[in-house]
Amino acid sequence: MKRAFLLVVLLSFLSCSLLAFSKAQEKGRDPRVEPALQEARQMADGLAEKIRGILFQELEKGSFPGAVKACSEVAQDITRQFNTRPGHFVRRVSLKNRSPWNAPDGYEAKKLEEFDRLQAEKKLPKELYEVQKEGGKDTLRYLKPLVALPLCITCHGPKEKIPEPVQAILKEKYPEDRATGYRAGDVRGAITVKIDLP
Repeated sequence: MKRAFLLVVLLSFLSCSLLAFSKAQEKGRDPRVEPALQEARQMADGLAEKIRGILFQELEKGSFPGAVKACSEVAQDITRQFNTRPGHFVRRVSLKNRSPWNAPDGYEAKKLEEFDRLQAEKKLPKELYEVQKEGGKDTLRYLKPLVALPLCITCHGPKEKIPEPVQAILKEKYPEDRATGYRAGDVRGAITVKIDLP
């Protein structure tokens, strides 16, 4: 009887402690993160949607050279339009970048390698985010993986399968192009967002 009573007391204590710990964790959440995360998602989705839109317009016309131009010039202009707000920065990055502007920084490269591993394990997340210190400021780092679709392979697949007119444009615009050799389903890169927290 005494042993059963002690067990009930111990279980009650443990459940109260766990509840208190859980509430403390909730209270410990940084209130700045959620609004910044919502903004990061909107920026990443908005950029992806705009670029996909112009790309599909060109592909529907059957214009692969136009699609290359859309990706190389128009997409960079659209990206710049998304970067007008101070303390907010968005762009596309890839371990095998075509444009030097899309080369990842050290943090992004590490996360892209992680995305490749997770995709191979069929565990790729829809997004990844965390708060990092940058230049003495707390910054939300957000990455949304981009997976190669079958349409992407025309410009990003094995070199021998890329049509001649597309190869010619790529050689002219990107003499140091590294963004080939992908198969549908590979992680092509990510949209990355940085937002300074107040």
